[in-house]
Amino acid sequence: MVQIETEMRFEKDWNKPYIYIDIPAPYEENYQMRMLKHNKMKGIIKVSGSGREGESRYTYYTEGGISLEKKYQKAVLDKRTIESFVTQFTDVVEEVRNHMLDPDCILIGPEYIFEKEGKYRFCYLPVSHRSLYRSFHEMTEFFLQKLDYRDTEGIFLAHMLHRATLQESYNIKEIMEEYHREEKNREPKKDGEESLTEGTVFSLEEDTISGTEETSYHIRSDNTAIMEEKKRYGPLKRMMGRIRTGRWGDWDDLITEMDGQEEGGHL
Repeated sequence: MVQIETEMRFEKDWNKPYIYIDIPAPYEENYQMRMLKHNKMKGIIKVSGSGREGESRYTYYTEGGISLEKKYQKAVLDKRTIESFVTQFTDVVEEVRNHMLDPDCILIGPEYIFEKEGKYRFCYLPVSHRSLYRSFHEMTEFFLQKLDYRDTEGIFLAHMLHRATLQESYNIKEIMEEYHREEKNREPKKDGEESLTEGTVFSLEEDTISGTEETSYHIRSDNTAIMEEKKRYGPLKRMMGRIRTGRWGDWDDLITEMDGQEEGGHL
């Protein structure tokens, strides 16, 4: 696996913010770079590359967008934001495939994804870094950490994405379709009975967080990834214990082991 080192810079001469990504491998002006240079791809940040002393530098021009890492240092995520992100992400994956590029080269991490006026833009690194399926699952952990706990449907959606993407093979569009079917079952009944979504507000005042969550990954000799849970997500787990949902399992089992998780799957 390629070790990625990033450093944020600001280009004063042209007043254009950009991000550098350096990797310890010789630069190659290959098919991928030519495709990126000569095509404007929806959702992909403009990139240029260069090489020096056996290393490569890729420069991404963010065009005034803010990274999700920085944006959600204080802000919170809700259902609509997660839905919008997932929709745009699947569109970008399709766009990349249509240009005969490798979706595994899309960097999925809050520090590499930039948002401006509700539009998300992604960095494409022309060196395969890691499985897109595993990277997206880790992105769902970011959703869980940044949730607005007053948004019940946001909790349902984030948890369903997190659980479903632990599977050996998954399809994000099918997960979203399943979520919307379950959401309709939670809507208000005709007799005026209040739904779970409308009437529920969770309070964190009674819960305390002991320590911080810590998740580590280990690779066995048979290339099977195991996610070892060190600590639960504190108050979020206790909230999940108060409600149950359908096919994706019990809410109190928020984090499960990835024993048997493989690289393959379908987005």
